[in-house]
Amino acid sequence: MATGSLKLAQEYAKDAQKASKGSWFSKPEWDTAAQYWDKAATSYKTALHFEEAIDCHAKASDAFTKVNALYLAAKGYENAAILAEKQLKDHSKAVTYYCKSSDMFRSQGSSPDRAAEMLEKAAKICEDVDTDQAIQLYDAALGIYETEDRGRFSMGTFKKLTSYLIEKNRLSEAADAQMRLYAVCEQINNRYEGNKCCLAVIVLLLAFGDNVAASKRMDEFGQSVSLLHSNEFALADQLLQAYTNGDQEEFVNIARSQKVSFLDSSISRLAVKTRVPGAARVEQAAPYQAAIPKGAATSSSAHTTPAPSAVLQNNGSTVPPAPLVDDDDDLL
Repeated sequence: MATGSLKLAQEYAKDAQKASKGSWFSKPEWDTAAQYWDKAATSYKTALHFEEAIDCHAKASDAFTKVNALYLAAKGYENAAILAEKQLKDHSKAVTYYCKSSDMFRSQGSSPDRAAEMLEKAAKICEDVDTDQAIQLYDAALGIYETEDRGRFSMGTFKKLTSYLIEKNRLSEAADAQMRLYAVCEQINNRYEGNKCCLAVIVLLLAFGDNVAASKRMDEFGQSVSLLHSNEFALADQLLQAYTNGDQEEFVNIARSQKVSFLDSSISRLAVKTRVPGAARVEQAAPYQAAIPKGAATSSSAHTTPAPSAVLQNNGSTVPPAPLVDDDDDLL
């Protein structure tokens, strides 16, 4: 079967090339060529010749573009990208074709969601190999949703981008992404998600260590009457106060509340792990260091080891400090 499919694919490819060239007396028949390239791609795929199948899908898309069949061109590039990603594991080529598919879907005019989806697939491929490119592609996908007034369909992409930025410890950018989502929620009147965005932004900024920016954001959020009286706003304010006061225990207690746990898992985990500056920490006692021997040179700027102090026992009594001993084992 593979041999027959390969022969058939080669015949389709020849017919496509012939239709693409035209002749002295006729122009190239791009519509016919596109159909032959598409059939050749399918036959090559059946014969497990994936490199040739990818090339034929791309050529079919090029031909469809010539006759302004942009939706079919987009589908061809998408098929090429899928084969490059799944069969050849050629991530660079897959990203290229996903981006071309996105361009065609958007140029076609009626498929902005599909255009954004292609960029999101490309971003997913880049996550483990190129962080900056992955972020740029997610951002471009979100830009399509925002400019095409399709914000209600962008929630999942915003969540993926935020989780990825947290994973890469780019918390300030994650807070910016949540602010963009908050703006979208305001436009589509989604108060539930908008309130969660408010709380998420404050958690991210405090985890980043920027309580000044968090305070400014709280002032902005306070301009919204509905948000001002929400539980999320109250929790965000309590987190900010605990952080400012250096109260680690109170901060963690708030971070473990139910409303915080309703945030995306990456954000709720981050809230619990956040360390508050100035909070009391249990530190291990430093090992005792020997005193400086007699006769060692000293100066006003030289470092000296402080004398040990008495140790308080559980019964209230004290144990005197051990005597300092010089190199000759004489008591000081």
